[in-house]
Amino acid sequence: MKYFLIFNPTAHQGRSGKSFDKILKLLKAKKLYFDYVATSKKEEAIELASKAAREKWDVVVAAGGDGTISEVTTGILNETNKGNNSKLGVLHIGTSPDFNRYHNIPVKLEDAVTILIKGKTRLIDVGRITYLGSHDGRTSLDNLDNHKNKKTAYFSSNVNIGLGPQIASKANSRYRKYLGDFAGTLNSTLVSLAKFKAFNLNLKIDGQERTFHRLLNLTIGKDPYLASGMRVFNDIKSDDGRLYALSIQNFSKLSLLSNLWRLYFGNFLEYNGAYLEYCKKVEICSSEEYPEIEFDGDFRGYLPATVEVISKGLEVIVN
Repeated sequence: MKYFLIFNPTAHQGRSGKSFDKILKLLKAKKLYFDYVATSKKEEAIELASKAAREKWDVVVAAGGDGTISEVTTGILNETNKGNNSKLGVLHIGTSPDFNRYHNIPVKLEDAVTILIKGKTRLIDVGRITYLGSHDGRTSLDNLDNHKNKKTAYFSSNVNIGLGPQIASKANSRYRKYLGDFAGTLNSTLVSLAKFKAFNLNLKIDGQERTFHRLLNLTIGKDPYLASGMRVFNDIKSDDGRLYALSIQNFSKLSLLSNLWRLYFGNFLEYNGAYLEYCKKVEICSSEEYPEIEFDGDFRGYLPATVEVISKGLEVIVN
């Protein structure tokens, strides 16, 4: 087996370097055939993974966090559509190991490397999202064009619209760096919520037109784990061909604050403004108030967007 590692040196707020040094020592000790490259900019892992798949590497390994996993997945699946097939391996050295929790992949590096070598493979569902990218990577709506800036990517965890992108932007830019994962995400949530105003969102779920009123956040995903270990309790399986759509509507800030502990330690669905349904495709109209999109932990672009499930689209090495 040939392994190609894509390493994100900015993972875990730039503290991933020591972990990657350890990975290299472990792989050399196992006498594996491998090569590696470090990313230097956002979305570079997509092209690197595509290139590795074209070059017929057996396993393309994402060494980073959930954002790196998403980019490597996108690169692999871009080539899978052309007949080039590589498996995804994961060595998590990011902040919150949501993908690993869901797919039973160890986080401890010694165990993760063992699984990489001796683990079994499993076909899992992934999400595909088509959306508007930001112009030249800038987080601005200036010069956005439906045709020139239309992008397609794949995600393994979830998509967020509304409050989620606001939290992710703050958490990733500074709060997690200084406060850690849990406290950083919590503080980002409180700061974002203080400025947030409920909005209406028009969309189609499996072809049926809907309007969500006084929306706080819409999450569409496969992975029940959200940031910092928060969980959406549901009966979705990793290969059942479905997505879940969790909407939090008709809220008051006082009510939400009093129920915030449930988001971290309990069940989202105990909050009376939370609604869960299952689907295969969601088409989301643009929003003047909150057009931003976050998926797999990072701000990515803007609405309108189409989100759909790709059943058993990705082969992953798991425990």
